[in-house]
Amino acid sequence: MENIQLQDYIAITQIAFEWADSHDKKDWDRLRNILAPNLLIDYSIVGQQCFPHMKSEEFVSMISSPNFVGDPLVRTQHLIGSANYEWVSDTEIVAVHQIRAAHQRYANLDTTTVAYRGHGYGSVKHWYKKLNGVWKLAGVRPEMYWSEHDFDKIFSAPA
Repeated sequence: MENIQLQDYIAITQIAFEWADSHDKKDWDRLRNILAPNLLIDYSIVGQQCFPHMKSEEFVSMISSPNFVGDPLVRTQHLIGSANYEWVSDTEIVAVHQIRAAHQRYANLDTTTVAYRGHGYGSVKHWYKKLNGVWKLAGVRPEMYWSEHDFDKIFSAPA
């Protein structure tokens, strides 16, 4: 197995940051900019389906949906920790990042009252592909080791 070159390491860690921060800021154009045209998406851990061949725009639509992270009552912070990298080829790297994903669902749009908290702890597997000389995110699969509070109520309508 080859070691990852510094410039490749920097590129994919920047993509991981953009992936997390674009979710937290609900900046869907930032998310679009890091995506490969086709992705493997498996958010089944949070009630979504597994899509082995999803178009990038479909992924952005799913994530930004009012039933998912795009819900204006939902706020998140995805903190990425250490990672393990696998150099697959000159055009493919697989990484498993440690992650803590804090979630809050507010009772109303003024975000003064928290209705539910739900935090997930685990890892997220990312597939990276180099397309036309540029690294892009080509797949996402979170794995939750455990959660706290009311994680199951974050992406549902308030009670």
